[in-house]
Amino acid sequence: MYMTTLSVAQARANFSKLVESASTTHERFEVTRNGSRAAVLLGADDYDALLETLAILGDAETLASVKQGLHEVSQGDTATADDVRDALGAAGRMTR
Repeated sequence: MYMTTLSVAQARANFSKLVESASTTHERFEVTRNGSRAAVLLGADDYDALLETLAILGDAETLASVKQGLHEVSQGDTATADDVRDALGAAGRMTR
């Protein structure tokens, strides 16, 4: 994954632009202090996605469900949107 590397001084001078870019283009910025990595700037949506991914990977039951679903899809065990809509309607969970 590509990240632009900036010094603290460069990041400070362009902070508003960096935040806008991270938010709208999902670009990530590595900030260095005295040549060493000190921080990473990324958009809030990307940060939330990372936290959600960590939560899923850290929950054995959820991860097993995801793996089962992927296996079912690979075996062609799928349903159309109409099938799902009909099943939800039959269960009284959706009006037809």
